[in-house]
Amino acid sequence: MNKVPSPRSELSRSSCFPWTKRTMNAGAVVLMAAVLSSSLLLVSSASALTPEKQSIYSNTPGGLLCGTYTPPGPPSPCTVPDRQRLIIEQVSGYAFVPTSANTTLAVSLVVTDAELGLTDAAFHTFVAIKTNTSGGTDVFSFSTPFKMMLHPGSTYYFSPTANVSVSGYLVKD
Repeated sequence: MNKVPSPRSELSRSSCFPWTKRTMNAGAVVLMAAVLSSSLLLVSSASALTPEKQSIYSNTPGGLLCGTYTPPGPPSPCTVPDRQRLIIEQVSGYAFVPTSANTTLAVSLVVTDAELGLTDAAFHTFVAIKTNTSGGTDVFSFSTPFKMMLHPGSTYYFSPTANVSVSGYLVKD
């Protein structure tokens, strides 16, 4: 009686069809080469677009918050470092104002950027929503994705705000 060999016996598929093993290995090598070369292209393309990119920007130079203005005091502007451009991607903040029936507050981004031709210009306005009332004070807050580029030496602040967070990155100019 003849026995049919099982896949685990000495007559396995690769020994019956030796070309299958080589073809699968060659196919795997070609696939891996394609994946690696395409990912290398993506990395090199991205780095070519944003050379010298820093991943994080914080509006707390030296640990002190900048970019706010609460009247009647003077504004505390942030300055974009020399030889770098600031790419802003997200802004958020809050303001304290006397209690009122208002449910929203306009917060302005005030920019001075010679290359954009702006001198203390209210460039953008954000809508802050009342989130709390306590002890005669309303708290308004805002948060939004926002894309803007500022040149070296430019300044900005948000008015009126008690606190603001600006997220983005610096690119060497």
